[in-house]
Amino acid sequence: KVERRHIPEEELATFEEAGACGTAAVISPILRIDDPDAGKSYAFCKDGKAGPISEQLYHKLRAIQYGDEPDTHGWVTVLD
Repeated sequence: KVERRHIPEEELATFEEAGACGTAAVISPILRIDDPDAGKSYAFCKDGKAGPISEQLYHKLRAIQYGDEPDTHGWVTVLD
């Protein structure tokens, strides 16, 4: 299940993966989030590679972009 919402800082320590999504990069893994004011750092990715959930999201979105999966969200516009 995917949620889009504001995340309280306390939840960051429970995350297994984090990523930034967009149309060009599709999904990019987030290495860590730092809070210099609190002196805290939350690491999500040690090797710079996407985790298994991010990989699944990447392949699903690319399949929708290329027409291999149905676009049930109206994200794709076909140009003639």
